Amino acid sequence: MTPEELRFLVAVSWCAIGFAAYYVLSINSGFAGRAGSISRRFDKQGNHVILQRILGLVFLGVMSVLVISILPEVMPTDYGLGFAFQKAPPWWSLLLLPAILVIGFFSARMKGILKLYPQIRANSWTPAMVVLNGLSWIIFLVGYEFLFRGFLLQASLDIMATAPAIALNCALYAGAHFYKGPGETIGAIPAGILFCYLTVLTGNIWCAVILHSVMAISIECFSIRFHPKMEIIKAR
Repeated sequence: MTPEELRFLVAVSWCAIGFAAYYVLSINSGFAGRAGSISRRFDKQGNHVILQRILGLVFLGVMSVLVISILPEVMPTDYGLGFAFQKAPPWWSLLLLPAILVIGFFSARMKGILKLYPQIRANSWTPAMVVLNGLSWIIFLVGYEFLFRGFLLQASLDIMATAPAIALNCALYAGAHFYKGPGETIGAIPAGILFCYLTVLTGNIWCAVILHSVMAISIECFSIRFHPKMEIIKAR
């Protein structure tokens, strides 16, 4: 087995093991109860969601870095965690930001979306709660994107061409959304292709992190705005 094949095998294995460990702990209400309250601004359900996102950063991001650090001849920066750009993001990637906002604005009016988002089911939201919710999404998505578009994608590119590497990545990425239902599972495929392409082009994960964060935070904010039982109030 070559070093490249070893790294690919470890990446695929950790993608399965790390995500499974994160998922099992994140849905365990007993573990969430023992972990305690993270923020007094949220109730038990809200704190559980915040804890899930922190666990995502730990298992998908931090522990991926630790796994990479024991592999020979590579560093986390080789897997997209650096800030250097192989090539600048294409001009059209900037157009994706308003497009995401427009899609989120209209999607958040749909009953199916309002059943899922916002994930924290608070009826009254203060501006501080909205900000904290957004920050928790960002830290989660840094870990999430580093596992899929960083570790897994870059390790795949070491032993296969770009197209099959992206196909494998999107298949596993879509599978990670399976528990959210067919809509998000199918929707993860075009999003995954886009995130993979930008990562391959730029050499780092940050375009994917930014776009994914805008997507998640905007749908949550619009869902709060349009949910019939939720409102944003002034801080008490």
